[in-house]
Amino acid sequence: MSVCMIEPAFTFDKLLQRLQLDEGVTPFVIWREKDLFGTHDNPVKIDIPCFFLCWEGEMELEINLQPYLFNREHLLCFTTPCTCRIVSRSSGFRCVGLLLSKSFWRKLIFTERTLGKIAVRDAFIAVDDDERERLARFYELLCLCADAPGLQDSAGTLYPLILGMFCQVRNICRRLEDTATPVSHSEKIFYDFLDLLYIHYRRQRRVSFYADALSLTPRHLTTVIRQVSGRSAARWIEEYIVLEAQILLRNSPMAIKEIAYELGFNEQSLFSKYFSRVSGSSPESYRRSSTV
Repeated sequence: MSVCMIEPAFTFDKLLQRLQLDEGVTPFVIWREKDLFGTHDNPVKIDIPCFFLCWEGEMELEINLQPYLFNREHLLCFTTPCTCRIVSRSSGFRCVGLLLSKSFWRKLIFTERTLGKIAVRDAFIAVDDDERERLARFYELLCLCADAPGLQDSAGTLYPLILGMFCQVRNICRRLEDTATPVSHSEKIFYDFLDLLYIHYRRQRRVSFYADALSLTPRHLTTVIRQVSGRSAARWIEEYIVLEAQILLRNSPMAIKEIAYELGFNEQSLFSKYFSRVSGSSPESYRRSSTV
């Protein structure tokens, strides 16, 4: 009787461990259909350029605390650091993709500077059938060439194909920009607030700081953010800081005291109270549960 060995599903954190791309050794990794994303309660930081195309099924995930449903009508393209959490995936979910070292990405941008504007704000991109088909053909050709026997310089040989794939993504982003409905004034305030939060969260936890930066009163900022997102500005700040803390607790060897300082807390006790109030568990409990 033969035994069917089932490969464990990959999570984002296992993916990043696998890909800690040794800059001169592994310039890119092709994500194959058999490499499944599993669910994981712990968030991770995606800080390497990568691209994913859904083959079938769907996956629910959060990107910077915002929910998305990833299926055949979308692609994921991370070019700037994002915090991600996989919520669920259908039993038939499959996706493919490409992950690059930062030095390889810089080389692509040097060749074609417009690639630097891909998905700067949003890693979740809608695609139509023709766009998806072109990307799928690029991916299949990339795999076919990568699997060719005797390939010596994969980075150099496959470079034009990889550049072509990302140029296709850039064209999709341009098409979406040209056809997008202009955002409202309130939505612009919300997006500008998030941009500031992702930059300053380590040192600024006061709503007044972000309101001043946007030339608004704290009360007006809070009202607008709640109307657009359903969360208050203060809640966004709290949840994002705790999200970053969870990533450090789960994926770094830093002591809790060091994490507290990294996130702008002068005392560990203040950080622990803050984390517990927002998340419902202490940093110590969260770290222990993450290692089980």
